[in-house]
Amino acid sequence: MRFLLDTNAFLRHTGDMPVPRAARRLLSRRDATPVVSIVSCWEIVLKPKLGLAVSDVDAAVREMGAELLPVRLTHLERLSHLPFHDDHRDPFDRLLIAQALAEETPLLTSDARFSAYKHLRVVWD
Repeated sequence: MRFLLDTNAFLRHTGDMPVPRAARRLLSRRDATPVVSIVSCWEIVLKPKLGLAVSDVDAAVREMGAELLPVRLTHLERLSHLPFHDDHRDPFDRLLIAQALAEETPLLTSDARFSAYKHLRVVWD
């Protein structure tokens, strides 16, 4: 089983910050493959306040044994059909949502606004 981590979940997991039980269970399953989007890597590197270089992100992805997901045209197609919600216009989040939908994978996120997207399977609590 594959699952996509949003940027916050990836940072929390790699930074040894607490995550809820459901998220912890998924992260520890032997039959589960964590997936980190290049979108999250891009977002992290664009935020210097996080203090992470590309090499740090690469090392964290490798350490967790995650699959690195590129942006594909199928993701952009899905993105072009996502509804806009007034309280959620973050372009990184929207692309992660489109990727999860296109890849048919659950999305591990603490962001409650993700539940507004139809057919998206969110895992956190």
